[in-house]
Amino acid sequence: MRKNNGRRRHRGQNRRNFNNLNKNTVIESFGPLSQIRGNVQQLNEKYNSLGNDAASNDDKILSESYFQFADHYHRLLKEIEIASENKNTELNGQKSEDLVEPVENDTSNYEKKPSRKERSIKAKFKEDEGKVNKDDSPDIQLV
Repeated sequence: MRKNNGRRRHRGQNRRNFNNLNKNTVIESFGPLSQIRGNVQQLNEKYNSLGNDAASNDDKILSESYFQFADHYHRLLKEIEIASENKNTELNGQKSEDLVEPVENDTSNYEKKPSRKERSIKAKFKEDEGKVNKDDSPDIQLV
């Protein structure tokens, strides 16, 4: 006989990160009376239909509860749609920038930027020249 040691298969219960949702992500919803599985669109439709059924049976409290769940999944669905549109526009923007080619690819006209070491040597050399020129210049004294 095999012992489980408290380990059970939890379908999606460890998936509480809603930052990486897409339209096809399956979510478990623990509603007022039962547990429902499905993607965000399916859960929204299911809770709307359950809310309508409860309202037709004159159960205002249960119908309001179902409509609150439906509203939650409707908002979640809109967030997913906005996020996917933003991602698509970013990708399209990057693709259009990649398609634009520079007019000239001739880099021989451009000088290569000297390395940091070369620039520091030049600066030190100019600084030393300035000191030498000051030392060689005669001091003018005004009387």
